[in-house]
Amino acid sequence: MRGHKTPAVAFITRLIYTSSRDDFAAFLAHSPLTSHERELVLLYADGALYKELADRYHITPAAIYAQKRKAYEKLAQYYLTKT
Repeated sequence: MRGHKTPAVAFITRLIYTSSRDDFAAFLAHSPLTSHERELVLLYADGALYKELADRYHITPAAIYAQKRKAYEKLAQYYLTKT
């Protein structure tokens, strides 16, 4: 359901806003995300809009939303099992 943050999405969003970009990028480098997912998450964290990302990857904004959400879920699982 769009607009409703899962606990994982809320957790990763909070992590983005409380970490430096370099620390977050280092965290992503060691995560189980694909290179595409890492790039997508970093661009979004840097302020890119769904529309901009959709244009860049030639897909719909809804597909970007779904990919970002899936990547956030993976990151939350990774973070929680690592700590």
